[in-house]
Amino acid sequence: MRNDVETDDFETPSLPTCPVCGAPVTLLIATGPVEGTARPCGCSVPPGTLQRD
Repeated sequence: MRNDVETDDFETPSLPTCPVCGAPVTLLIATGPVEGTARPCGCSVPPGTLQRD
């Protein structure tokens, strides 16, 4: 393992935000073709509406 690697060399991927409450979303559970639930916030969000910044 290398100890000389700068921490700036690694980018942390940003999580998409919930369009309802603005919380970071780690999972979207599709419960139907136009219904879904964002996790961990629990908001009702249609699949395909989440976008990364």
